[in-house]
Amino acid sequence: MTRSARRLFLGLLVAALATALTVTVGASPAHAQRHAAGPASMVARLTGPFAMNDTIGRFNIVGTDLGIMWDNGRGEILTAFGDTQSFNGWSLLYGELFYWRSNVLLRSTDRYLADGMTFTSHAGRPGHAKRLLKPNVKREVTIIPTAGVAANGKQYMTVMSVKRWDQPGIWTTNWSGLVVSDDNGENWRAVNAFRPNGGGNTKFQMGAFLKVGSTVYYYGTPDGRWGAVYLARVDEKDIENLGKWQYFSYGRWVPNNPGAATPVMSAPTGELSVAWNDYLGKYVSLASKDTGVILRTAQNPWGPWSSGELVVPSTNPYTGYAPYIHPWSKGRDLYFTYSVWVGYQVYLMRLPLKR
Repeated sequence: MTRSARRLFLGLLVAALATALTVTVGASPAHAQRHAAGPASMVARLTGPFAMNDTIGRFNIVGTDLGIMWDNGRGEILTAFGDTQSFNGWSLLYGELFYWRSNVLLRSTDRYLADGMTFTSHAGRPGHAKRLLKPNVKREVTIIPTAGVAANGKQYMTVMSVKRWDQPGIWTTNWSGLVVSDDNGENWRAVNAFRPNGGGNTKFQMGAFLKVGSTVYYYGTPDGRWGAVYLARVDEKDIENLGKWQYFSYGRWVPNNPGAATPVMSAPTGELSVAWNDYLGKYVSLASKDTGVILRTAQNPWGPWSSGELVVPSTNPYTGYAPYIHPWSKGRDLYFTYSVWVGYQVYLMRLPLKR
């Protein structure tokens, strides 16, 4: 049984208990301003058994993770997931309990998040959310989406090619790249915007998009959850041309040189998301850290960013990671998706804020 199958199998045994978990807010550094009113809590299980969405029956999704969200500019939230499992009798012939596919996409028009997030459609045929991008198994283990944004009337994602899984929290990528969809996430193709995992591009193997007007900001990290956060920007019309990108370096913007980028958030930082928050009147970021989920705030996209406060401890829920802010979060509640490794499912979380 593969590692992903084992974690899903274990998760099915504890799925009924997981929905009862709640989380508490930890203490932020004494010098940091606190914006979490706490405690953060699970709103609903979004995927898998006992979920509010029938992802097994409607989309053939038994287990999955991530749940990267962005507004498609047409009244929908697109949500991209990572490695995804479902039951398939043929997989038993290969010694696998679950059929595995690399990445899927669901859509939502649900604006009332207090009771969860309902998925309304998906990419793929009826009853099956299809694989968006097929990995070359001779060169990569999988292809994982890391961020999404609407630009130029199209949908864009950054993805990472995973060369190997190393120890927990550490993995090695071949490259990161930009892919585009002209049909609202149904079909995707690569554009000529690849970042090999070497030199300055090492800083941008994963990341998060933030769109301000026509400017697209991209917060990059190395592969895994050990690096700092670096910042790039580009006008949306030039998003497919890496030569037009600029990089934030010691307080100024440097063109076409990712190696010049200097950290805007400290290490270690893993999967992150960034958004403007009307309630606080600040930009907010949620990120995976070894201690749990860290909330940071800033007046400008480039910072300075606060040192952060712990809003979800790593021990409760156990094995949680990848907090992605829901773009339609309004008022004092910040909603985000959150993955749990034991159970291999995605939840919607709510974090109350205070000014």
